[in-house]
Amino acid sequence: MNLEAVDKLVASHSASPTEVQKKIARADAEKIVVRQMFNWITWGMIVFGIGVLLLVINKSFDMGAWIKLTSTCLMLGGSGICAAGILNSIRKGTQLSAGRETREFREPVETKTLAATNSFPDALQSITERTTELLSSEDSQRKNGA
Repeated sequence: MNLEAVDKLVASHSASPTEVQKKIARADAEKIVVRQMFNWITWGMIVFGIGVLLLVINKSFDMGAWIKLTSTCLMLGGSGICAAGILNSIRKGTQLSAGRETREFREPVETKTLAATNSFPDALQSITERTTELLSSEDSQRKNGA
């Protein structure tokens, strides 16, 4: 049973319509990319298979060196077609994910910079200086309170 239609109905009631449409469009785009990749791989394997078939026939009947060259070129071409399909789908998949991420980071990011006059931060107090300040403030509070 295919529950894809039910999934789309439930998703449409749980989120905003534009968000659901974006998710559905993204899923459809991913399906298209995967389908194109498998088409490229299928054609590449067909070309590769023809090259292997020619090589086997040449081994059996010794038709000449040009059949070896042709079969080698067909096998390399088939491998190239498969690789091109895979690399093309990777490129398209990264474009799909990059499109989503770039929209999230387009807002300007506030950064804090150091003052131009003093590029080094002030030195921190040592523990003994801080303790001395705390003790002296406690002593002055006792004297004023008593």
